[in-house]
Amino acid sequence: MTTAFRNKSNVLVGAPDIKAGGGALIGAANPEKASYPTDATTALPAALSMKPAGFISADGVTKTVETNTEEIKDWNGDVVVTLLTDQKTTLRVTFLESANGTVLKAVSPTGAVTVEADLVTVRDTADERPHISIAFEIKGAKDKKIRLFAPDAQVTNVGDVTYVRSGVIQYEAELVCYVDDDGVGLYTFIETIADADADAGEEDPGA
Repeated sequence: MTTAFRNKSNVLVGAPDIKAGGGALIGAANPEKASYPTDATTALPAALSMKPAGFISADGVTKTVETNTEEIKDWNGDVVVTLLTDQKTTLRVTFLESANGTVLKAVSPTGAVTVEADLVTVRDTADERPHISIAFEIKGAKDKKIRLFAPDAQVTNVGDVTYVRSGVIQYEAELVCYVDDDGVGLYTFIETIADADADAGEEDPGA
């Protein structure tokens, strides 16, 4: 009997699931645990108040896990144990919809954005940006769905915003994922789905 050491079905890509709110959704921070998603395919609970973040740049979303350690040495100077002193998970994403009120409220100081009918007003202040929850819906393969979910995230840095005729106005954001009561900052779900339900490869009807 031959043992398979490699499995192509485990090789995934990071394409957005455009049918799931465009692939990126922003909601209220610190939801109740009962409102957390528990898989990659069930619709996000209404209690999360998730709203589409719209178009995301071709760079997609990047997860970075930063860890710091401390080496404990013995009398002889040999390392006997390495301690994890702290860890931080961050996400980087570039929002392309610069007039999207949900996005503006996430990347701007708390209370700095007002949306009234056809008018959006943004005030640059020194206040902190709000805490949010954020989800990314991803098509890993024809039969695989991926969901990233951060229950408590905050935009801590926004790149320079350039207003030029040759490019779109965009917000390059870095978000810190704060841990919940279970010590988890980011949940990742990878789920296999039936072929009949798979829609990888379908074009965005709004494109």
